[in-house]
Amino acid sequence: MKLLASLLLISIWTISFGQTNSFNLGGRSAGMAGASLTLGDEYSLFNNIGGLGRFENHAAFAAYQNRYGVTEFQVVGAGAVYASGIGNAGIGFYKFGDDLYSEQRLHLAFGNKIQMVSLGIGIDLLQYNISTVGTNRALAIQFGGIAEITSQLRFGAHIFNLNQAEISNETGEKAPTVMKAGMSYLPSDELIFNVEVEKDLEFDEVFRAGIEYQIVDKVFLRTGISTKPFMGAFGLGFHPKSLKFDYGFSNDSRLGSIHELSVSYNFKK
Repeated sequence: MKLLASLLLISIWTISFGQTNSFNLGGRSAGMAGASLTLGDEYSLFNNIGGLGRFENHAAFAAYQNRYGVTEFQVVGAGAVYASGIGNAGIGFYKFGDDLYSEQRLHLAFGNKIQMVSLGIGIDLLQYNISTVGTNRALAIQFGGIAEITSQLRFGAHIFNLNQAEISNETGEKAPTVMKAGMSYLPSDELIFNVEVEKDLEFDEVFRAGIEYQIVDKVFLRTGISTKPFMGAFGLGFHPKSLKFDYGFSNDSRLGSIHELSVSYNFKK
């Protein structure tokens, strides 16, 4: 019975998340359907380490994601960023699943900004555990960047698992290799338009678009869409002083709703 439950869970996971292995995190990203490639905030540690060098403060943050109301599909993540004159360093932890099946990620990264370009590199310890099979680990390298083409236009790119790390020596199975590219248009200080495309080597492209609008001081409204599966999203952000509270909601056309709540605290350098 336990083996059957494990196989069922893995099958559903493959259908649900096989095309979204980029480990996006944060209510801000969730509210824009994951279209966060060109944003330079503390959650760049997970969404595109190329934006890590654009962040100007120390920070600690945590996020919780409720997928479809299913306990076995919950996601938790946390991290910290230390900003210095020579660049920004970050450490993060991500976990999906439960005792039957889980994915865990310990992430170390470094990013720096040189004039109008921000670059970042990271190494990830990935752990995959199936209760009836065992645990496999792999080391994955990622690299990303954001270029400010003009004051209103940014371009970003990111690749996860650049080294195509193997999860299992016996089967030759590899961790997902995911590439992303996208652009942001900022017509004003209050408005951002994001578009991006994501390509897992094993799956079709996923397209995303998102909008963030600062409706009043410290309050943000967000929305977005993504494909394969089609998902519509919206979100809210409230950033009083050094605290940030962000909430994102999205609806998977096949399985149902996803809620994500994140909080962060920024420390001045």
